[in-house]
Amino acid sequence: MDIHSLAEKAMKRDLSDIGAMVDAFDTLVELGAEDFTEAHRLNKDLRRMAGRYAKEQDSEEFMGVYKKSLLFDAPWEFDAYMRYTEWDREPKARFWMPRRKILEGRFRIATQIDEFINDGSLFLGICAPPGVGKSTLIKFLLSFIFGRFPKSANMYVSYADGMVKMMYDSVRSIITDKNEYKFADVFPDAANPKCSAEYSTISCRNDGDFPTLGLVSLGGSVTGRTRANKFLVTDDLVKNSEMARSPDRLEKLNADYKSTLTTRMIGDEVKQIMLGTVWSYYDPISDMRRKHEDDPRYKFIILPVCDEAGHSNFEYDHPDNYTDKKIADIKATIDPVDFSCLYLQQGIQKEGLAFPSDLLQTYNGVLPEGEPDNILFYCDVAFGGGDYLSMPIFYIYGEDVYIPDVIYDKGFKTVTQPRVVGKILRHKVRMGRFEANNGGDAYRDDISDALKKAGYSINLTAKKAPSTQSKMSRVEQHVTTIRGFYFLDEKLRDDDYRRFMNDLTMFSFTGENKHDDAPDSLAGFCDYRNWGLNTLEVFRRPF
Repeated sequence: MDIHSLAEKAMKRDLSDIGAMVDAFDTLVELGAEDFTEAHRLNKDLRRMAGRYAKEQDSEEFMGVYKKSLLFDAPWEFDAYMRYTEWDREPKARFWMPRRKILEGRFRIATQIDEFINDGSLFLGICAPPGVGKSTLIKFLLSFIFGRFPKSANMYVSYADGMVKMMYDSVRSIITDKNEYKFADVFPDAANPKCSAEYSTISCRNDGDFPTLGLVSLGGSVTGRTRANKFLVTDDLVKNSEMARSPDRLEKLNADYKSTLTTRMIGDEVKQIMLGTVWSYYDPISDMRRKHEDDPRYKFIILPVCDEAGHSNFEYDHPDNYTDKKIADIKATIDPVDFSCLYLQQGIQKEGLAFPSDLLQTYNGVLPEGEPDNILFYCDVAFGGGDYLSMPIFYIYGEDVYIPDVIYDKGFKTVTQPRVVGKILRHKVRMGRFEANNGGDAYRDDISDALKKAGYSINLTAKKAPSTQSKMSRVEQHVTTIRGFYFLDEKLRDDDYRRFMNDLTMFSFTGENKHDDAPDSLAGFCDYRNWGLNTLEVFRRPF
């Protein structure tokens, strides 16, 4: 019987028996010498069962198989490597396991890194909020690269000498500290490297060769010290928000990256890993995304601190985490643009903002006394697929415009149409316009039919946005008017209103805009108000 048949037979036995479990694992190890992929695929199934039986039976023997199974995968799988390497650490001191449910379970960070290492990709950008562990993640990744490719040459670059020193000490500790970490079990041939604190190098290569890992600062000299033929890793090249706000300094940084660092790469297949913050249109990661957005070899992992409703993406099983309250407190105390960049990874060039929050007028939810002159809506229609249906409600008092409510919804029309009808009825809206582009006129007809069935009479129109005018220029035309509208105070906003205002206040004339539906619907209303609400004058027809 060949080894594949033996392995298949072994995995079909009753693996709740420890003897059968041990035999199955030993068979997979033998299979690994002949069929690496199949052995490691089956090993994951075996490890899940070993972990389950270890817990159910409180069995050290099953836990022993689980540990061996991790070690079997650890030289090839980043997730298994981190779990095994930290096996002997105090639970409170561990990095990966308290964060694994989020970083791997939700975002597949380790799996995506494995895919990047093993496929034909050339570039991986990783952007995440401060304090979620991405620098720590990189120190494990550098040690993993070091152990897996000990005879290669690799570079790590950060903006400051202090960061380089800290990373050097951390990586060296993982590789050489046999009491704290189990690196030597995973990569025994790389466990006794030559280390130089003076030059920040760790190497398993011959004397005179470029080191396996050379760590340098962007401002330091790299000439003659280190080169990369496998991986070039850069970490937070943008020093701070002041630097991020200067297009000239970012342009110089991008030029330095290309002229100083990428020229240290040997060959055309060196893989680049870039950690950083999405600051603006001009920062290094945004520059890469813009220039290589259609190239599948360039991959980007962008992790915001929370979802659109403000709920945390990083509630770790660890005291050092982000709760919804913590995120709300941070947002309330820092500059909105800095929050967008640092925590949401939505880069904004502050100087180009059309509607910064400090220039907008707000009100406490109490409308002026008396009947409004008019109650209207403007609806920028969307049918799902990523764009928002944006429908602000406008109360008009003389020249003053109040916006007490909005719909800002990515749902399909089966979701949004009942909401539109509900808002019209709730506010007793008198008239409204749908932007007729891309099916908006048909959407208007559906709403009109629904309102007729409800016995509600309203003046509804649909009109296409002018094809000769871009969204950007239409918004720009009405900036001053929109800044004069009254928006609800932040504490009174529901999820739709909050999303609407986030996209409005982050809309920029100088950078890329992920969503422009909020400002576009306000500009559409301005057009509607200026040229669509003309009163009719009754006069006698001349003869």
